[in-house]
Amino acid sequence: MTQRTQTGRDKLRLGLKAIVFDIGGVFRDSSEAITEGYRRGFAKNGITFSFTSKQVWKLRGIGKYNNSLEACRALLAIHYLDADIDQIIQAANAEAEIDRLISELGEEKLKSAGAITEAYTRFFYSDQAKEMIRVIPNSKEAIDILSDNGYKLGIFTNSGIASIKRDLGWLGLERFGALVSGEDVKHKKPSGEGILKTLEKLGEVPEMSAYVGDAPTDIIAAHDAGCAAIAVLSGMGSRANLEAEHPELIFEDLYEASKFLRKRQATK
Repeated sequence: MTQRTQTGRDKLRLGLKAIVFDIGGVFRDSSEAITEGYRRGFAKNGITFSFTSKQVWKLRGIGKYNNSLEACRALLAIHYLDADIDQIIQAANAEAEIDRLISELGEEKLKSAGAITEAYTRFFYSDQAKEMIRVIPNSKEAIDILSDNGYKLGIFTNSGIASIKRDLGWLGLERFGALVSGEDVKHKKPSGEGILKTLEKLGEVPEMSAYVGDAPTDIIAAHDAGCAAIAVLSGMGSRANLEAEHPELIFEDLYEASKFLRKRQATK
């Protein structure tokens, strides 16, 4: 079901022309690959890993922990302090609670985070990890709808360009007028720099554009860039954490969003 949040600043216009997308949680479900990367890193450092892919996926949707190193530090703190990860990821103050746990644990116990994250990164960008990445249902159909209805399409992700090409070739990347990765910007999300760079390549302005993502950092980045934020529930972010950042629209997934945007386009 489509839900409009009550922000008092609806930036969506009937003349919306460009849509920029995040990758994770919008087109792909990489939760199993992410979790396996951390599991391998923990194992190499002699640390027990007992988290499920859903738990890790949702943890990555929380504030600054939508970052491989910071998420690793969070997992270590939760592990060593025997905290309830399910309770944490559902809490309205989840980021603050993880901050507290990390502070309580101390940096000495977190020394292995760097090595674990390196092992995670090596695995996540491997061909073996590719086999664990799943396509979110109806993603291609959603792009067909948006492309056929005249929207300019672009991609901006904090991930590298190799990740875009490896995981999204099936979408028909030639239909995207701009592909911008974390390697192309000085400041990754939650900065809006990457979104603005994508829009510049598309030849469009933020006021007539929207950014689609699955995490609170995506919403912050969209608003930092001055465009509308469209959140989807198919990825990392919980509804509560997404709503806390006041996106203009929330949908179950990109397919639902595309049908709504097609209807808006038809009213122009």
